[in-house]
Order: sequence, then structure tokens, then C-alpha cells
Amino acid sequence: MGVKIPAMQPVLGQFGPLTLRTYTVLLDVAVLVGLAALAWQGWRVEDAPARWLDAGLSALVLGLVGGRLGHVTIHWAYFTANRNEIAEVWRGGLDWHGAVVGGLLGLGLYCFARRLSFRLVADVLALPLALGAALVWVGCLAEGCAYGAEVRSLADYPSPIVAELPDLYGITAPRFTSQLYGALLGVGLMLPAWLLGLLIQRVGIRLWAVLLPLALGVFAIGYTRGDVVPVAYGLRLDQVLDLGVAALALVGLVVTVATSRESGAEEDIAPDEGAAHAEAA
Repeated sequence: MGVKIPAMQPVLGQFGPLTLRTYTVLLDVAVLVGLAALAWQGWRVEDAPARWLDAGLSALVLGLVGGRLGHVTIHWAYFTANRNEIAEVWRGGLDWHGAVVGGLLGLGLYCFARRLSFRLVADVLALPLALGAALVWVGCLAEGCAYGAEVRSLADYPSPIVAELPDLYGITAPRFTSQLYGALLGVGLMLPAWLLGLLIQRVGIRLWAVLLPLALGVFAIGYTRGDVVPVAYGLRLDQVLDLGVAALALVGLVVTVATSRESGAEEDIAPDEGAAHAEAA
């Protein structure tokens, strides 16, 4: 028998004209954790929290732009008939692939302009990335987004692989618990993200090492999802993009390892070894 996952409220509360939606609040928590981690590390490494915080804000701005563009691209069939909604981010709809690529671009541009080490800053975001993934999937569980495909009966699968869950339109049916898989994936990557900071002395590894299994995990979860997206190359379009992000992470990991071995630069020493080694490359 499948399990009955406790219902989560899509709305946490109403404060005057302001509606606090569960997904939005959890996403905001993930963003604030990431920004706080950057500010704290910026203060710890070079006594410049504002500079590192600005790097995070730059990543956030382009991440939002990229996330919206990715969402619009995936659901272009809808937006061709509703072009006035393309820029209306407040209606909801951000794609994680676009958000990651946009965020990395924003971070890279800021670090280049301000002569701040991209590798040092990116490493700080490894743990917030895993936490953010977990929180976003929990938010989807509350909202019904990224819902699982229907199954014939809960009795056909062991718990908690399936459960009675609603889709985005509020229709409850026995489904794969896709959002739960995603939340567990994010939680499962938090410990490796933390341990990498303790065990790996080479700077620039952590973010790519977390992003790679995250993208591959989301790709696997895609086989259980029931929300409709276009198909490309026999896969869901979001799965194709998952593989693209995984390839990006793999390239980033290989390039980081290769260049750091060749250069032997001081930047390749983890920030835990002292602020003296944290000057911008």
C-alpha cells in the first residue's frame, strides 16, 4: 500500500493584500540562506561582506531572468497565445536550468568586473544549492507543480514510492511522489556539499560536484513526472535540459581540476586555510 503524505497548504497566510504562498516563502528562504552564506564568508575571508553579497545579488538577478526565459521557452506553446504574461514573473514560473545558467553568468560577470575569485565564491553556494533544491521540491509538493504521473493503484508499488497527491489543477489521484524524490535528493546532497568543504582542499570543486549529481538526479525523476512538457529526442524537454546542466557541471569540474593542477595558484588553497590565500585571482 502507498502512504498518505500529509497535505501541505499552498498558502501559509494572508496579511492584508499580501498572500504568503508556501512555494514562494521556501524559495525566498533558500535565496536568503545563499546570500547570508556569501556575506558571512566574505567577512570571514577578506572582511568584505558587501562585495560577496553583491556577487550573490548579481547572480540572483540574472538567475531570475534566466529562470523566466527557461520557463517561457519550455512552455512556448502557451506563451505564444499569452505573450503579455511573459514578463509577469509574479504569476509564477521559473525554470531551474535557466536559473542556474543565468546565476552562474551573473556571478562570473561580477567576479570578473570586481576581480573577485569566482571559484572561492562559487564554492560557498554548494550547500545553499542543495538546500534550495530540497526547499523548492517541498514547495512544489505544496503547490502541486512538478507532480508525479498517475499509477493504476497504490497497491502496485511499495510506499512511499506512490501516494494520493493532487496535480497542479487540484485533481487528487494515486501518483508517483516525484516531489518527495526531489526533496530527498536535495537533502541527500547537503551532507556531501558540507563534507567537500572539509575534505577537499582544492578550491572551485564543490559547486560543480553538487550540481552534477543534482542534475542527473532530477533527470531520473523526470521519468516519474506527470506534468506535460514538450518532448525532444524521445525525452521530456526538461530532461534534455537536465543533461545539459549535467554536462555543464562536468565541464566545469574537469576544467577546474585541470587548470588548478597546471597553475598551482594560491587560489587553489581552500579558504579554511586562512584569509591570506583568499585574494582575488
